[in-house]
Order: sequence, then C-alpha cells, then structure tokens
Amino acid sequence: MYVDRSLAVACTRGREAVVSRFRDLLHRENFSEQQWRVMRILTDQGDLTSAEISALACIHKVSISRIVTSLESRGLVSRRASETDARASYVYLTTQGRALMKPLVEEATVIHLKIADEFGIERFEQLLFLLRQLAEIGQGPSEPFDH
Repeated sequence: MYVDRSLAVACTRGREAVVSRFRDLLHRENFSEQQWRVMRILTDQGDLTSAEISALACIHKVSISRIVTSLESRGLVSRRASETDARASYVYLTTQGRALMKPLVEEATVIHLKIADEFGIERFEQLLFLLRQLAEIGQGPSEPFDH
C-alpha cells in the first residue's frame, strides 16, 4: 500500500509526532514553527545572515525576510549591516530575545529529551544520522534551502 511505503508520508507522520509535542510552547509564546526555528538557531549560532538562517532552518529565503521582520516588530531580533558586504546584513537576538529564549530553550530541551527517551536514545541518534544522510542527496552541505 502506497501510504505504508511512502517516504514522504512517513517523514510527515514522524514530523507531526515531534512537532505536536512543541505546540503548547509555540502557541503560548505566539511563535509559528518557522519563527521558533529562527529564534532557536540564532540562540545557538549567534549572528547570522538571512541566507545562513535559510539554510540552517530549511526555510525558503523569501520567507526568512518576512519572519525576521515579524520577530523584529516584537523586539526579539534586530539587524545590522555587514562590515564586509554592503548587500548583506546580520540578524541577531536582542536582549529581550535572549531573555525570552533562555527558559524556552530549557523547556524545549526537556521535550526533546523526552522524545528521545520514549523513542530510544540509540534509535533516536540513528534516525538523526540517517535523516542527515538523506538530506544530503542531491544537495551540497552549504547550499541554502531553495524550495
């Protein structure tokens, strides 16, 4: 049967199983899933260009501008011009954004660890490894997400 053998369907079901665990946190903080990914990546990585955020968050580069503008209007992120490239700017968490994210990252980590524990740590790590390998098919490691 197609739905039992479809990688796309299986990935969608797996994604839903994970994302559903974070819905209360996202709803409470008025974050879309994509806004959360951007905030979480900036928390981990520090200042990044929109292209870098796009690649890391798997969000189309056109959408990043809208997401950053929305987060900027909430006072959570800001932009600064690149000193070396007049076309580029860096996005970074504001003091307010960092303060908001500190307890949220701790809460998300608990959710993440519970998922890993329920699935089994070894299987969880193996799944991450396999999905990273799958993502590399036909796409270089530094190419921005563009579809």
